[in-house]
Amino acid sequence: MLSYAPADEFFAAAHSTYRIHSRIHFLDTRIDRQTPKWVRRHGVIGLLSVLLLASSCGESPSIKQVPAVPQRIISVVPSATEMLFAFGLSNRVVAVGDFDALPPSAGTRPRIGGLLNPNIEKIIELNPDLVITYGTQDILRERMNELGIRIYPFTHGSVDHTLNYMLELGRTVGAEKEAREIEQRVRMTFDDVRIHAPANHPKVLLVHSREPGELGSSYSVGARAFQNELIEMAGGRNIFADVDKEVMQPSIEAIFERNPDIIIETMPSAMTDGEGRQRIKDWDALARLSAVIHKRVYVVAEDYMLVPGPRLDLAARKFAELIQR
Repeated sequence: MLSYAPADEFFAAAHSTYRIHSRIHFLDTRIDRQTPKWVRRHGVIGLLSVLLLASSCGESPSIKQVPAVPQRIISVVPSATEMLFAFGLSNRVVAVGDFDALPPSAGTRPRIGGLLNPNIEKIIELNPDLVITYGTQDILRERMNELGIRIYPFTHGSVDHTLNYMLELGRTVGAEKEAREIEQRVRMTFDDVRIHAPANHPKVLLVHSREPGELGSSYSVGARAFQNELIEMAGGRNIFADVDKEVMQPSIEAIFERNPDIIIETMPSAMTDGEGRQRIKDWDALARLSAVIHKRVYVVAEDYMLVPGPRLDLAARKFAELIQR
């Protein structure tokens, strides 16, 4: 039996794990579930009302004169924020979202809310000429349009979608050369990973956001997640590739039924060695799983496994390292 969590909730939680330290992300589905236990526990997402500002006196807003190349950029999207810094544009990023903490220097920027609670007043005060939003932030988009502030929406999608978004973002902010270099580096890595993929295709369970000591509280990924593509690229088979979702919360019974050969649990980079060893030991409770029997349970403490961005090549390499052993 499988239960599903909206991608908005999962990826907002995944982004928050940048500081705890995340799947994202990002987003394109409506919030229609109760906030999961994992999110409540870390206090990441409270369902806050988005501030709706009234238009003034019915007058048409004046259109701001903005430079052709944005000079004051605000991003509420962790993936896009990391892209901007990778382009070398840190001096133009004037504020970031609550869940943006990579690279570390992004954490020194003012915070202007996140997916569910963008602080529109603060955004206006910072006088941006470009705001990068989630594609589902309709109220924020409408308010920026009213004020003549340019926006650039982000939506989650395939690996190709992410790389194309990065190229378009590079063109938008005057960093097309830098974006192209990153995109080419990532694609070259993908080609190399595919070449060395094994002939047999081991079944892989990818785990996100699991409560310590509780195997039934974890999330996994379906066909729409970027990690699904990277698993296949490295020669593995995601055991939930038939599920047309980004994120789901599988039952223990479903995991037993699909019996993975490899279990990869992703964690924030701040995880200690002791926590990693304990998390591997937790899986001993499911001793009949092939992955447990053959000691192919891995815990990876790398944030690039959680959120797509300019380090997709590192994520592909890590999947290949584990799957191709």
